[in-house]
Amino acid sequence: MTGSVLRVRLAAVAALALVVVGSVESQEPDAPTPKELKEAVGVLRDVYETDYQAAEIDAKAKVVLARKLFDGAPKRKTAVLQYAFYDEARRLAATGGDSRLALDALVALTSRFKGAPPELASETLKLLGAAGLPPGAAAGLIALASEAAADALDREDYAGAVALGKLLVKVSEPPEDPTRHAEAKKLLARAESLKTAVDTIKTKPDDPFANEVLGRYWALTRGRWDVGVKYLARGTNVLLAAAAVKDAAEPKTAKERTAAADAWFKLAKDYRGAEHRVLIDRAWEWYSAALAVAAGDEDLKPAERIKEIQETYPELFDQTLEGHTGAVAAVAVTPDGKTLVSVSNDKTVRLWDGGTGKLRKVLDGHTDWVGSLVLTRDGARAVTAGGDNTIRVWDLKAQKELKVIEGHTVAVRGLALTADGRTLISGAGDKTCRAWDLATGTELKRYGSGKDAVESVAVTLDGKYVLAGNDAGGVTVYEAKSGDVVSTYDKHEGARVPTIVTTADGKTAISGGRDKDIHVWDIATGKEIRRFKGHSDYVYQLALSPDGKSLLSASSDKTVCVWDVRSGKELKKFEGHTDGVQGACFAPDGRFVFSASWDRSIRKWRLSTVLAAGMKKVD
Repeated sequence: MTGSVLRVRLAAVAALALVVVGSVESQEPDAPTPKELKEAVGVLRDVYETDYQAAEIDAKAKVVLARKLFDGAPKRKTAVLQYAFYDEARRLAATGGDSRLALDALVALTSRFKGAPPELASETLKLLGAAGLPPGAAAGLIALASEAAADALDREDYAGAVALGKLLVKVSEPPEDPTRHAEAKKLLARAESLKTAVDTIKTKPDDPFANEVLGRYWALTRGRWDVGVKYLARGTNVLLAAAAVKDAAEPKTAKERTAAADAWFKLAKDYRGAEHRVLIDRAWEWYSAALAVAAGDEDLKPAERIKEIQETYPELFDQTLEGHTGAVAAVAVTPDGKTLVSVSNDKTVRLWDGGTGKLRKVLDGHTDWVGSLVLTRDGARAVTAGGDNTIRVWDLKAQKELKVIEGHTVAVRGLALTADGRTLISGAGDKTCRAWDLATGTELKRYGSGKDAVESVAVTLDGKYVLAGNDAGGVTVYEAKSGDVVSTYDKHEGARVPTIVTTADGKTAISGGRDKDIHVWDIATGKEIRRFKGHSDYVYQLALSPDGKSLLSASSDKTVCVWDVRSGKELKKFEGHTDGVQGACFAPDGRFVFSASWDRSIRKWRLSTVLAAGMKKVD
């Protein structure tokens, strides 16, 4: 095989490895536990004892054994042994310097088993780097090494980032890829600097230089002020440290918050590019926080500065995503925040970059409008439904349709998934609420008497209750296993109920409908707890923040509102859509809100940290 052909093959395999990690279908077997894998490898070493002994002293013998295990993996009857065969093939091939076989084994692991550790790619690269690679083969690792190194930094694996950075510098050496080589050197320098700073902080927590490095990285590069401020406050830059001290003091009054905002706003003038925008952004956060508690004339300065910043840097606060040719019905964001999914009356499912808003892919398949959307908790799959009476399952990494679930005879209007992602709940105009095995598409159960069209469904986090909202203004709560009716809620004044969410503890439901109010009620008894009033038209969709403290509502009155769940207080209203809003969701970090409208657009709105505080999901 020529060097150029091998480079193409390696690049393709590397790209595939990145795509498939963590994005397999649920019918694929689970990756074994560490204990199971250790036991399986022990079996391999016993069976192939002679081969392993030879491999310990000869690189070629490692590759020979790796090939034997790779070819033998599909013949094993148990998933654990298959995984062990591929994993050992990967390790032996990498340490033996056979990059093609190592990456083939990596792809087999990540594409054939559910839950294969994402660190496999990084580990494989490290082993290949340590083994030494022929010049032609090394080039194919550039894309994979770049992604893995960046991922290591994100995971705060600085030692791993250094190792991968060195490998990336090596494999991209000119004339192979001069541009990537320069980028690799920068990445390596950053990783080495961060690793040194982290190591220093362990023994000298007040070291100003180490604190400066970490503070600038977390706050000015990553925008993670919750981490970076404490380091900046002990850093070498006097002005940054002074501003950070005010920030870290968690100011409560409008005056104190405005002072913190002023400090960052003034500093921003001395910076350029990304750092300038990050500092301006932080100033806006504190001006917004000041405005939230201001009394009397205290609101004058923060209000004016907020207006100035938002007019000067509109891209930080309000972004419009256009491309759909029909009304956009719903949006959802993957847990990592990287992918936004939307569905529309134009019969398409679209994938967007969650950060830039750039359209990535249009997924075709539905033959009529698409109105319902839900993502699995791991962000690997999307489930959609609509006017063609079908439910479709999509692989978001591979960007393709996996399955069509059929059975409903009228438009499917509601979807919900159990926490484990195995059971799908659907509701349709054919007056049925159904449970499906998501992996096989098999119908498992039906709920209710079929008297009313089902407009919305929900399932509690523990999977104990299934809720179905109908077109007659009621919501019925069913015991998931038995199908028995637990309670009913009928306070929506006969108006259809298109949206229901449940709190994490499984005790409270929140529903919205044509009666314009948001209803909070007890799931076990059906007793109303409170109502949120403020929308002037139909409440079409509700979404809870990751921590359950805030509620998002989308309405036909063209607005999106953020509410405090406990008090019912309206915290924020977003206005700008030119037609009714059908869908809305929080970004995983709680700092942004996405909305979908009949005006054919998706909007991305910014929340200040005073509102987003606590919304970030805790792993």
